[in-house]
Amino acid sequence: MSQKSGFEKKDTLVVKGLAILLLLFYHLFENAAMLEQLNVVYAPIPQDIFLMLSGYGNICVAIFVFLTAYGITKGLPAAVEKTYFSDAMQQAFRRFCRLVGNFVIMYLSVNLVWHSWFDYQKLYGKGMQGGILALIDLFGFAQFLGTPTLNMTWWYMELAILFIFLVPLLYPVVKKTGAYSLMLGFLLPMAVTMNSDVQRYFLVALLGVAAAEEKWLEKLFAWKAHPAVKAIVGVLLIAISIPLRQNYMVHTYFLWILDGPIALLLCWFGGEVLSRIPGVSHLLAFFGHYSMNIFFVHTFFYLAIHRDWFYSFRYAALIWLMLAVVSLGYSVALELVKKGGLILRRKCTPKRK
Repeated sequence: MSQKSGFEKKDTLVVKGLAILLLLFYHLFENAAMLEQLNVVYAPIPQDIFLMLSGYGNICVAIFVFLTAYGITKGLPAAVEKTYFSDAMQQAFRRFCRLVGNFVIMYLSVNLVWHSWFDYQKLYGKGMQGGILALIDLFGFAQFLGTPTLNMTWWYMELAILFIFLVPLLYPVVKKTGAYSLMLGFLLPMAVTMNSDVQRYFLVALLGVAAAEEKWLEKLFAWKAHPAVKAIVGVLLIAISIPLRQNYMVHTYFLWILDGPIALLLCWFGGEVLSRIPGVSHLLAFFGHYSMNIFFVHTFFYLAIHRDWFYSFRYAALIWLMLAVVSLGYSVALELVKKGGLILRRKCTPKRK
């Protein structure tokens, strides 16, 4: 079996697919009281083990942050010269526009499908005030400004936007200091008052930048061992990381330190092991391709609107499967509509002579 030379686009999609499935599992089964109330069946797994596994699914956010920082860094100008910051900010602005544009389309689709379920006046208010607050939510800035939002899961837009612009600023520091830059990730969140989400994931993002610049994944891929050995080592390390991360003390005080290394481990495992498994890699990559849409719409299905229907399947595996399939179906349909709109616009746009 050939040795991987780098973390490729397919590997990124596979890891994103893993992350989004972990997210769905976490959101569905994180609460013990809810599991009992809804009669969710997860036997023969003991409840404490099941809740530990579902809680571990929260690592998905760290994976997305790590991949965002890693991917942005790989696309930045290699040399930090006079034009670096202007070029990097132009790239960041284009990424920002794509992110917000896709979010706007998703928001409009949600309101088209479920408008009858929403009490807009109660949420946003009446008149011009309500219109302004709705526009803020439409463009993904509700978490920034602390204004009302249709979906609590959209808090991630704040993190995504911030790191789009922060990563290009962190890169020159990593470029100059290498792995020593991680000290900044340890010290800055303790020394400076930050937004709580940024404080939690700042070190994760910095680790993603360092991993891209120092080629850590490439070095891990260069480990010459039998694929079966790599798979066993990866599974063992992940198995160790689950109870370690979900330990009460660690979970309460040290997640901001531990989530970065675990995200790196899962990215390596996804690229080195899961990407090589036929069927599994294609399925995960398919989910990964639509992961952002799934992230933003799944809450409407399992919690806000169709909760009873999903949990009526009772068995945890079936509930998880149904939410994954339905959320994926919505996301695929949304992308098809977007592509159809682009094709129509191109046909209707006069060609320049």
